[in-house]
Amino acid sequence: MSAIINLGRKLPRPIKNFARKTLRFGKLRTAVKHEAELNYWKGYNGQAGNTPDTEYYRKFMMDMGGIRDVGFFKGKICLDIGCGPRGSLTWMREAKAAIGLDPLADQYHANFDIGSHAMIYLHANVEKIPLPSNYVDVVFSMNSLDHVDHPVAACQEIRRILKPGGSLIASLNLNEPVTLTEPWPLSEEFLERHLFGGWKREYYEVRPKLADDRPFGPYRFFYEPMTPEYQNYDGPMALWCRYLKPVH
Repeated sequence: MSAIINLGRKLPRPIKNFARKTLRFGKLRTAVKHEAELNYWKGYNGQAGNTPDTEYYRKFMMDMGGIRDVGFFKGKICLDIGCGPRGSLTWMREAKAAIGLDPLADQYHANFDIGSHAMIYLHANVEKIPLPSNYVDVVFSMNSLDHVDHPVAACQEIRRILKPGGSLIASLNLNEPVTLTEPWPLSEEFLERHLFGGWKREYYEVRPKLADDRPFGPYRFFYEPMTPEYQNYDGPMALWCRYLKPVH
């Protein structure tokens, strides 16, 4: 499969674009996408090691939901969609359960030392989460929803497993170009229709997402005012939000 990925780098742009559209559907596209994602994490871990990025995720996941007190999560069942192998919920020491869901979880166990992380890794797709309805207190989606195979089904499952009175906390990429690993360009309209509809908006900020590889570099304008050259920016955006599922 790596030969397919390497070949893709050498193809002319028109053929590459056609291949990307073709690969948006079916098992081949999923296999190619998963291998590319696993290779990304192998490269990352090769530089950073297997020690979890606990403080990075604590800051990111609280900031993207506008949460200031870690006590917000005490005693709650928390689920991170598309968690990756870097210990995204290892900072949740007082949660009732800290669960990372990822279709590559078994590969993470085989390739990285995630068994030492203070969280549960659950091998599953977001389109079919093996948890009861109305079960999870807090669902996180940190730049993962545009990676899934079927985004409408993913949204339906998130809505199903989140309990009434529970919170969705998300960082979502908007209007990004399609890639092999991110095949779905999300929009605010899509998210309102399929994910947020009928829920209470508690925090909502949209800012330009910058091409900056430094920690939090892409999200600089969530921490400081936008500079004048970005006032009419029409490129990729990031949405940070927190929604409450009402109790009926």
